[in-house]
Formats: sequence, C-alpha cells, structure tokens
Amino acid sequence: MVKLKKSLPFQIHQCMTVRFVGGAMRGAGAEQLSVLVRTVIESKASKNVLRLFYALGYKLDHELLRVGFAFHFQRGTQMTVTVSSVNKMPQLHNPDEAVPVTPGIQLVEVTAPASSETYTEVALAVSSFCEYLAP
Repeated sequence: MVKLKKSLPFQIHQCMTVRFVGGAMRGAGAEQLSVLVRTVIESKASKNVLRLFYALGYKLDHELLRVGFAFHFQRGTQMTVTVSSVNKMPQLHNPDEAVPVTPGIQLVEVTAPASSETYTEVALAVSSFCEYLAP
C-alpha cells in the first residue's frame, strides 16, 4: 500500500510524505510474536509528487483526513503512539466536508523502528506497552 501524506493547513513550500506499508511478516517467527510486523518506508517528497503518481499510472482511490495526536517516547525502544479519528472526504481536497468513518472510535497506532537484528526486542517492547492499552 502506498500512502501520500500532507499536513494541514497545506502550504506551498511544505513537503509531502510518501509512505509504503508492506505486507505482514509471515512464517514461524511471526506466529511467535503478539504484534504485527510490517516493513514501512517513508520519504519526503515535493508538492509535485501527486502529479508523478498520476504519470506513473496510479489512481487516487480515496482521501482520508486523520485528526489526532502523536506521542513520542522511550520505553525500552523509541516508540510513536498516534491517537486519531479517521474521516472520509466525500469531495476531494476539501477537508471542511469530512465525515467520520467510525464516529466515537479512535484509532491507536503504535510504531517503533526496528532492524532485522532487533525486531524481536522491539516487538516485545511494543507488545508490553500495548498490554496497558487493553480494555
């Protein structure tokens, strides 16, 4: 999955972020972990990146607006916790008409960078932290 992210209010000189989210890790190692491990690659891009995607043959599937907060902290490993509500924009590029996808429900995303050597340690730290979030 390829995502294109920008912050609001969007300014002419502002960079956008291209984010590739790979498939979930599979195999015997993945079954032993209580967290989902995915490859994520992020890169800054200019404001013309949307035109580049169109030229490469991509089509805009949908546009979402995430409203929330991100927290960065160290708990065994560096983690980012994002708490947000997701809104669908029925009209492209018009955040004023955004409608909540799931009213009253917040999306909580916990991410932590890891290499192939440290992913088990990072996965355990994320799993341990997520136990505090369970109802």
